[in-house]
Amino acid sequence: MIARTRIARALSGVLAAAVLAAVALAGCGSPGSGAGPGGAGTAPAASGPGAPVPAPAPTRYTGPVRDTLHYASNTGTGRAAAARLGFNLFDLNPDKAAIDALGPGQRALVWVGNLDNTSCTPGFSDSAFTAAVDRLAGDPKVWGYYLSDEPHPRVCPDAVAHIRQRADYIRAHDPTHKSFIVVLDGPKECGTDLGCEYRVMRPESTHVDLIGIDPFPCTIPSGVCTVDRIDEQVLRAQAQGVPREVMVPVYQVFGQVCPGNKTHYYRLPSAQDLTGMLDRWRELVGTPVFDFAYTWRSEGPACPGLADADGRNGYADLQSVVRRHNANPAPSGGTSPSRG
Repeated sequence: MIARTRIARALSGVLAAAVLAAVALAGCGSPGSGAGPGGAGTAPAASGPGAPVPAPAPTRYTGPVRDTLHYASNTGTGRAAAARLGFNLFDLNPDKAAIDALGPGQRALVWVGNLDNTSCTPGFSDSAFTAAVDRLAGDPKVWGYYLSDEPHPRVCPDAVAHIRQRADYIRAHDPTHKSFIVVLDGPKECGTDLGCEYRVMRPESTHVDLIGIDPFPCTIPSGVCTVDRIDEQVLRAQAQGVPREVMVPVYQVFGQVCPGNKTHYYRLPSAQDLTGMLDRWRELVGTPVFDFAYTWRSEGPACPGLADADGRNGYADLQSVVRRHNANPAPSGGTSPSRG
């Protein structure tokens, strides 16, 4: 399996906190209370006619009710264990034999190579990509194609064109299947121009069907899970042209607390934290086309992952929360933290 490594993503929390601190020292202001990976507190609110007006919380989603699929990245050999928790959308390469071997009710979100944010070169060449789509066109075990994980258009200016070209190819040659990307959009990538990545990666520009939104609210420095970060990201994406109907919640089921881990920024949510996150996502996007648990197995500094979070070895029992959610993604009632 080609790993869609998020080592840079996992490290970006520390760097983002530094960017926010620099912005605050420069007198440019900050995105707001709890914003940024550190969830840092804010100074007393300014008053008077020139004071910034806090962004309103997004309204409750009132769109269509859909049957939500459930996806976890990096399942690898743990696919059977993930399926027992109710996951039914699986992380596979464009290997037709492996895809066709999926069980009843299971489908593939096919990884077709990331856009490398260092060399700006697609992981799959154009010929390899088109051959994969042609080979899988119409396959009922395929749900769609994962085109890119957190591309950064300021680093790679051709990212939008690359994604659009591939989304258009899928629509023309395999119209029954969907295209998907994840967009990060944080202070490390946008500086003070938050929303810069959502703006250029919105469906109108990239022609993708769905966009993953991945605020990870549980951090070690803050000591809490700042669930309002989900509201902030949803509102920001919507303001930049990403409709809620196309948003895919990417929710945190990992920490950075394993022995020997050199990066200690994100903390593993508690069961109550995760319940609150899932309920908040349900308020904001209803029943999405699918939701996305990051990550099943440990990946780089993201350790532990959901595969380890079973209530043993000192880790929270997140698997029980996920099993209940996947069986019935309706809000559990009263556990979503109030907006501060």
